Amino acid sequence: MENNLEFVRIDDRLIHGQVVAAWLHAYSDIKHILVVDDKVSRDSFMQEMFALLVPTGISIKIEGIEDSIATVKAGLEKPTMIIVKEPQTIKSLVDGGMDISYLNIGGMGMSAGRKKLYKNISMSEEEKRVLRELIDRGMHIDIQIIPAYNKVDLSTLI
Repeated sequence: MENNLEFVRIDDRLIHGQVVAAWLHAYSDIKHILVVDDKVSRDSFMQEMFALLVPTGISIKIEGIEDSIATVKAGLEKPTMIIVKEPQTIKSLVDGGMDISYLNIGGMGMSAGRKKLYKNISMSEEEKRVLRELIDRGMHIDIQIIPAYNKVDLSTLI
């Protein structure tokens, strides 16, 4: 992992109660959340909503893929959690030179083209392909909805 990059998660809801409460408690050294999403990075209303959900003492920045790669390469000033909506974003970050050795999958809901994989995790065949490629490149990927749940190694499911 890059310097000060503590935790990377796929959650299609991005910022919500589980992330703010459970994961920030589990990774108590995290002081910054970087949301990587091209669409949300251009949506000032959603940025304001997400900022309201983050507790005092935790900063948040919402950037597109290219800007976030530059941000991480320039060096993260504080221990940081990255949250993205989908596997392709992680692949784009890695392809852009970001060092991510561990990925948590916590929320990929049912939508067009996705089939249930495990509990509330659904994936399309393309998303499975992308994640298999990342595993083959050495990334360890677990499904873990909240820290209290057991981790499930994704490589055993796809």
